[in-house]
Amino acid sequence: MIPPMIRLLIVLAVCGSLQAACNLQHAPKTELSRGGDADLGARVAATAKPRPPAAKPTAQATAESAAPTPTIDRCRIEAGRPTRRISADVAVDYSAKTAAISQRIEFLNREDAVLDQIILDVQANQWPDSFSLESLTIDGQTRPYELDLNRLQIDLAEPLAAGCWLEISLRFQLRVSEIRDGLRSYRGFLGYSPRQLNLGHFLPTVAARLGGAWRIHAPAGIGEQIVHAVADWEVKLRVDNAAETLQLAAPGAVKSIGELAWMIRLPGSRDLALSLSEEFDLLERQLPDGRSLAVYSFADAQVNDRGLILDGAAHALSESVKAFELFERRFGRYPYDRLVIVQGDFPDGMEFTGLVFVGSAWFYGFDGTAKNYLTLISVHEIAHQWWYARVGNDAALSPWLDEALATYSEYLYIEEFYPDEKNWWWYFRVAVYLPEGGVDSAVYEFSTPREYINAVYLRGAQMLQNIRDDIGDESFFRLLRAYNEAGDGLIVDSAFFWRQLAPDQQPLTAATRNEFLANPAVYAPAG
Repeated sequence: MIPPMIRLLIVLAVCGSLQAACNLQHAPKTELSRGGDADLGARVAATAKPRPPAAKPTAQATAESAAPTPTIDRCRIEAGRPTRRISADVAVDYSAKTAAISQRIEFLNREDAVLDQIILDVQANQWPDSFSLESLTIDGQTRPYELDLNRLQIDLAEPLAAGCWLEISLRFQLRVSEIRDGLRSYRGFLGYSPRQLNLGHFLPTVAARLGGAWRIHAPAGIGEQIVHAVADWEVKLRVDNAAETLQLAAPGAVKSIGELAWMIRLPGSRDLALSLSEEFDLLERQLPDGRSLAVYSFADAQVNDRGLILDGAAHALSESVKAFELFERRFGRYPYDRLVIVQGDFPDGMEFTGLVFVGSAWFYGFDGTAKNYLTLISVHEIAHQWWYARVGNDAALSPWLDEALATYSEYLYIEEFYPDEKNWWWYFRVAVYLPEGGVDSAVYEFSTPREYINAVYLRGAQMLQNIRDDIGDESFFRLLRAYNEAGDGLIVDSAFFWRQLAPDQQPLTAATRNEFLANPAVYAPAG
């Protein structure tokens, strides 16, 4: 038998060891990992700045409970924490085309500097009466804010130190606008038609940080102005006042949690878009590795051509699968288990992470062949899963980085599967418009959408073909893969793209860059 005094000493020693282990487990790291962050060049040492005092206990910013929460040290960062983590409870009234939303955003300051304010990008506020903010708190404390179109500025009560995070809680009402004619119709990804409710860019997110500054642009009539860093998304969706036939088109991992209720999770994404309809038809194709592509369409995706039924939805699915598999071989692996294509009741198409819209007009114009815009726009939007969703860029200042690459990806698809139609593609898609203008122009330099498309999309495709001719096929495809791998999860600029060229390839491409770019400078490779 162990004497009582010896037993006491053993107990004290064990307790001391456990306490030391707990302290070691929670000790701050000397350097934070990227954690999938999209902000270019964001690196920070967690111990570089002294820690501010721990946050005071606060009540959870919901009406369910007023009980205080435990003290949280927001400067002790667990491994793998993303820079942005977004969760939301979304209650949609399908009949009224409204939504009541409770949202939480966690934002980690990965810069080696304090932040005195936070800027949110609220795309839903660009239309009158669409977005009504009911409450906003930072770490449980109400803060004043300024909301101007999509820019919501919050001045912090205490600066956010490097390596620390904060929690923003919002409650707001969303009243979705009807999809109308004119330039505004192109934003129908956040709008409704008699048979469809689209929720694209409907949740606020913390604006991107580039070069130590917030990067956010006001909406404009031509092109896109989105600059979004990646975040981990989790949305709990409930829909009321809808028929039992209602279907949800959503990216990521989607789980039914009740009648007309779902949980959607999408990590490492620049956005999260949804589409709802009581009239959707679903076609889905499973790939050999278990992943799948799905098309959500309407009955009018089948066109009756003098008694012959042309199934645009089936065509869009089969061609999208072919393009998807080609782009994975050429560019790199797609990171999710599912990709969704949605027939959208608005013009053209629109890319989101894991979900793309293809306009209804392209389905109506399907002629039973691959030589049409249903084929090309479907392929174009699929390509954006690499050129936008993986490698981000400033869509207002450097739109060619995603749009020219997505357009040229159409040609790669035609070249691979319909080689006899290569000349058709160059004429039908490019030459007929006699494109001109600088490929690297910003969207603000154009007065019409046609001018913008001609310069950025079409001359951009011509430039990429010339670059391919300059350096050869093998080097060109190595360039695209290197760009995708180096830029995955980041927001990059034109210089980043050109830095992927080998030193001996820069003089080979000089004439092409001088011809197509307003800023054709040769960029030395990164050291």
